[in-house]
Formats: sequence, structure tokens, C-alpha cells
Amino acid sequence: MAVAVSVTMLAAGLVGFFADLLWASADVLDALDKRASVISMFVGIAGLLVAGAALLAQLRPPAPTLPRLPPTPLDETAGTQPPLDARTTGLAGVPAVAGQSARQALPSVSDVPADGVIGLPRRQSMVFVGRGDELEALGQALKDRPGVITQAVIGLGGIGKSELALHYATRHRDAYRLVWWIDAEGPDNIQTGLAGLCRALCAATAATAAAQVPTEEAVAWALAWLGAHSDWLVVWDNVEDIEDVQPYLGRLHTGHVLITSRRDVGWQEVATVLTLGILPRAEAVRLLLEMIGSPAAEDERLAAELAEELGDLPLALKQAGAYIVASPGMDLARYLRLLHTTPQRVLAADSGRRRDADQVVARTWAVTTARIAETDPPAMRLLRLLACYAPDHLPCQVLYGLADTDEVAVAEALGVLASYSMISRSVDGQELSIHRLVQAVTWAELSDDERARVRATAAGLLEAALPADPEAISSWPLYARLLPHARAVLAPESPAMAIFIAYLTVNGDWHTARTVQQQRVTALQDELGLEHLDTLTARTRLAFFTAWGGEPAAARDQITALLPVMERALGPEHPDTLKTRDDLARWTGRAGDTVTARDQITALVPVMERTLGPEHPDTLRARANLAHWTGTAGDAAAARDQFAVLASVREQVLGPEHPATVADHGDLAYWTGEAGDATAAREQLTTLLPVLDRVRGPEHPYTLIYRGFLADFTGEAGDAVVARDQLAALLPVRERVSGVEHPATLTVRSDLAHWTGVAGDSGAARDQLAVLLPVLNRVLGPEHLDTVKARTRFASWTGKAEEHS
Repeated sequence: MAVAVSVTMLAAGLVGFFADLLWASADVLDALDKRASVISMFVGIAGLLVAGAALLAQLRPPAPTLPRLPPTPLDETAGTQPPLDARTTGLAGVPAVAGQSARQALPSVSDVPADGVIGLPRRQSMVFVGRGDELEALGQALKDRPGVITQAVIGLGGIGKSELALHYATRHRDAYRLVWWIDAEGPDNIQTGLAGLCRALCAATAATAAAQVPTEEAVAWALAWLGAHSDWLVVWDNVEDIEDVQPYLGRLHTGHVLITSRRDVGWQEVATVLTLGILPRAEAVRLLLEMIGSPAAEDERLAAELAEELGDLPLALKQAGAYIVASPGMDLARYLRLLHTTPQRVLAADSGRRRDADQVVARTWAVTTARIAETDPPAMRLLRLLACYAPDHLPCQVLYGLADTDEVAVAEALGVLASYSMISRSVDGQELSIHRLVQAVTWAELSDDERARVRATAAGLLEAALPADPEAISSWPLYARLLPHARAVLAPESPAMAIFIAYLTVNGDWHTARTVQQQRVTALQDELGLEHLDTLTARTRLAFFTAWGGEPAAARDQITALLPVMERALGPEHPDTLKTRDDLARWTGRAGDTVTARDQITALVPVMERTLGPEHPDTLRARANLAHWTGTAGDAAAARDQFAVLASVREQVLGPEHPATVADHGDLAYWTGEAGDATAAREQLTTLLPVLDRVRGPEHPYTLIYRGFLADFTGEAGDAVVARDQLAALLPVRERVSGVEHPATLTVRSDLAHWTGVAGDSGAARDQLAVLLPVLNRVLGPEHLDTVKARTRFASWTGKAEEHS
């Protein structure tokens, strides 16, 4: 069968990134590239005689497009890990993590019940007044009706939004199968909260798998679980930007969502809105009196005066009441005098930008902090440290490492802060949180020199609390908990931040890794200069994260600008310069210019063989890239032959089951099929998949890619029914691992529809594509290559179904 294959590079773009990092041989990359393109086949006279076979070839499904694969352990010996700069102590050349390559799979979302999972941040306050109407309004808004119900509570910081949400969740938790709380101040916090939901749900049946799973996969699983169940409540607390939650709300179709936010922008479009104001004066007085207790029962006039001074703001009222109770001899009259006479250092700092509510709270806390500083200096020391970290969920163990004290003293000082309502503790007592306004006021009191000293101490404590190996799966939960605090307190150029970047790399959080790495590059440029080795390697790593994050053209441009600087600073044949040339070819190809990529790598390989040696890991990686780009530029047979030689060399150098060797064999199978021998490709993949199951794990995304290839080549070898059944078995696994609307999952659905039609059911193929097309239009866009391909398939199978009707 004469077939002319038109290859486009959309799929290879991101999968290629993954394949490079995962020791994926260029075969996989090319396979993905080709299947992401529209396959055009022209059949001659001989082909007309075998029209059935030609039809199979013409309608050949695309490979999974743009799968965002979680990273596997990075092995510097394989040449796949971007170099870490010299400040990254103890990380270069870290061996692969044995447990990660064969990690266990998450269970099906339909097999995991909620079983009364309750994930609330703390106990509700025992003193809760003046919000009965609002609590009732929440209950009415969240009454059961079809579809997901979203309610937003908005208002000033300190107005009591979170407390209202907590009281609602606590009061109604028996009405839900699951109640989960997410600190949603930013996109990273939201992902952490959803990943935590996945791990909580899987704790009873698949705790090990949940601990091992990368954040992105855990988030996708949690969303899939919420989509498959009802009778749940998820609270998204302190959302700063509606755009941070929009992508998630659009994927939820049942259950209840409760959002709190200080910003009153855009919520009316997605939720019923409840605006929370200050307490009525009578309720503010009642709150004060209940906080203080019987000694103040006859002081309603003074309580009303204090409530007026504090603007009837619940947080300030509670803090004032806690101070009066915790301070011997203190009463309402004395507190009012203190409030009027305490030096206004807090208000003087940044008062031009401070909101009225902040000023009220600042006056209140000025009294409290003065008392704490006088009676318990260690507590004040801790309060200043807490002002440096992210506000929520700091593990207490971070503070237990404080110098010149011990764990008991730290615990006692935290108890003092809690007694004054300056901090709150989690239910299990292992984490603590501090209100953002408390942080702002505390920080504003410090001089520049004091801030520098406190921040340095806070950074040192966090660094000391880090687990030894960021690539060890067992360390991931603690790294995830510490990440927001690291971003708040660590300098971008610090060795400790490099360790967090290593964690983000192995965990597959490319967006955050790119953001942090850009900050690191800027800091290194400012400190060391543009041509320092640390700066150059940091820029290389930034391009790496940019490409993996889905922007290969931007990565290519970054490397293009970097290469002349490296040649000038290090020399044209320095190993780092040569690796940068390899990167330039890689990102050039992923950006769509396969011929230029092939030519660039063709010129590079002889130089690397001469300067580094023919079996050096960097040389072998370059040879794999050469084979890949040779194939994607149109010479599948040459790519096949190059991979056959390379697989043999890697097997001798690295061993038969090294990930790089396995990847070469996978690429060999793919290019064998692309060169025209689908039967041989099918047989090779059938032999390879058990090895992948053992080396990577049966549900590792990389393994799933090859399962898709096996189905494709099985169909091309003439067994469309088996191809259809293989894809039908693959689809629920891909949905669980990658998410129901991930591009890789949508590609499997498109391929399943195609082979369903080829197997004889054109009506079912048409119907499957009719359901899929609106999703593709929404997720990828109407002009995306996969959408266009599915539209073409839909038209084809619609016509064939009409012919047979």
C-alpha cells in the first residue's frame, strides 16, 4: 500500500519534552507527532484494488496529543536532567528513585466512596454571634437542586467570612458524604488542596499510590471523583481571583461549592453572592461580652464604646476579648485606655495605603503585641517569624528548630499566641495559621534591619526542616506542605529554593517550576552577572521548564539567545555549550521545524563524539535526538535503523531495562511501524509492554502512550476489532490518570471512535465523535489539529453511516 504520510509536530511538542526527560526515545516522539497530525493517504491504481486496506491506512488514528506526563526520576547519567547550578548542593547526579518508576496506580473514582471524609482546617469558634441570618441564607442557597450549586461569601478581611463558612460546614457535615476545605488564595494553594483531597479519599484503599502520585495527576483524579459523586461540599477559602477557580468550577456538575473572597469582582456570573458586612452594634457588644464572660456583664456601655472604636469588626472584637481574658487585671475600661494611648507605630507604617478595617485591627493588635512582648518575649519572637511565612498551614516542626530554645518552650510560646487569638491551630495540633492582617501589622512594626534578621532566621528554619531527598516519593507530602512557605521566605537564588525546584521537576509542576526558575534567573543575573556559569545553567533550565510547560517556540527562542553567550563565556566545545546546542535542536523541532532540527543535530553529533566520546551519555542522547528528527523529517526507515543500532549500544552501556534503553526499544517499534511494517511494530510493542509495566508501572502515562501505539498498529496490521477493544480498555485508565478532558484522553476517545467505525459500526463511530467534538472545541479550540481531525472523521463516518442506513 503506497502511503504518503504528512507529519505535523503538535503532538511531539509536549510529548517530546516528556520523552526526553523520561528517556523517551525519539520513536515515541515521532509516533506522537504523527498521530497528532492529519494523516493524508493517496492510493494509486494498485491501492484501489485493495480499497479496504487503504481505508484503514487513510483513517489511521492520531497518537495522543500533548500528554502532560508526570516526570519519572531524573538520572543525570542519562543526560535528561537539566543541570543544576553550583548553588544546588547535593542534587546533581541524584540516582533514579526505585519506587517511582513502578509506582502503584490510583483506583477508579467510582470505586472510592467518601465514607464521611471531613477535612476542615480547625474547630469552629465557640463564640459565634450576629450571623444567624447569614447562616440561614447559606442553607437556603445550598439546598439541593439539579447541578452544582456555587455560593460566594464576600467581604473585608477580618469580617468573618471563613468563620461563617466553617460554621456552615460543621453544622451541616452530616448532610454530606464529604466535606473538604481548600485554602484557595492562589493557584498553587488550590492545586495543593485538590491533591490533598485525592490523598484523603484514597487513604483507606490506596494510600501508597496516592502518596506517590504527582500533584497534577492527583488534582485530575480529585476533580474526576467530584464529577462522579454527589452529596459533597467543597469550601474554597479566601479566593483572590475568580480566574483561579473558573477552570475547576467548569468541570463540576454536582455537589456544593462554597467560596469566600475579599474581592467583589465577577462572582455574580458564577455563583449566588452573599455580602458579609460588619456586625450590628448590639451583636458586636454581645460578641465582646461573651468573649470576656461574667465580669463584664454589667459593662454594656463600655463594651459598646469599645465596639465602636473597633468598627464592629469581628476579628478585632475577638482579639480584644481574648486579650482582656488572657491579661490579669485587664477589663474594658483599662483596654480602652490602652487603645487610646498605645504608640501608633503600626498605623504609622504604610498608613496611606492601609484600609480602615486594617487600621482598626492594627490599633487592637498594637495593644496585644505590647503585652506579649512584655510578658513572653519568645512568643513575640515567634510571631515575627510567622509574619514571614505563608499565612496558612505551617507545620509546627519548622519552628521547633529555633536556636537558643527547645521544643517545649516553642510549644508554650505558641500556646500564648493562641490564647490571645493571634494564631489558630489545626485540629490535630500539627499545623498553625495566622491571619493575613496579623502578619501585615506585625511586619509593619519592624525596621528594615529587623526584617532582614527575622527573614534570615525564618529561611534557615525552613531549610533545616526539608527532607533529605526531594526525589524520594515519601518526602513529597512534606515538600508540598512547605512549598507555599518556601516561596514566601526563601530567596530565589538560594540553594534551598533550588531543592524545591528539583521537587517541582520530579513532581511535574511545570507552571510553578517555570515561575520560580524565572525569579531565580533574574536574581542570579543581578548578583553574579549575565555570563556566570550559574546564571547560564539557570537560563538553560528555564528553557527546559518553558518547553515542558507547553511553549516550545519560546524555549527555542530562549536557547537561541543563550547559545552565543555560552560560546563566548565557556567556549564552543565546552560540554555545557554542546548540551545547549542539543537543546536548541530539540526545542526547534518541538516548535515545528523538524528539518532544521535534524540538520542542527546532524552537525552536532560528530563534535560530541570527538570531544566527549561515542558512548558518553550526552552523545547517546544526541544520537537518539538525531534518529528522532530524521524520522520526523520524513525518513522513517533511517530512523528505524538508527534506533536499532542505538538500542544495542545503550543495552551494553546501561543495561537492558534502563529507562533509556527501554525508550530506545519503544522508538524502534514505533519507527518500524512508520516505515511500513505494522505487524512487526505490534509484535515489538507486545514484547515491550510487560517490561514497561515492570520498569515504569502499568498505569504510568508513558506506559499508556505505548498502549495507544499498540492499539494503533494492531489496527493497521488488520485487526480493527482488537484495536477497538484495546482502546476501550485504555480509555478509563487514561481518564483516571490524566483527567477526563486532558488532550491525551480526548485523543484516545477520538481513536476509539475511529477504530469502532473501521470495525464495522459506523453509526457508533459517528455518535461517539458527535459527543466528543463539543468537548474538543471547548478544551482545545475549533482550529486545533485534533479538533480538525475529529471533525473530518465525524464527516466521514456520518457519510458511511448514511450509506449503510
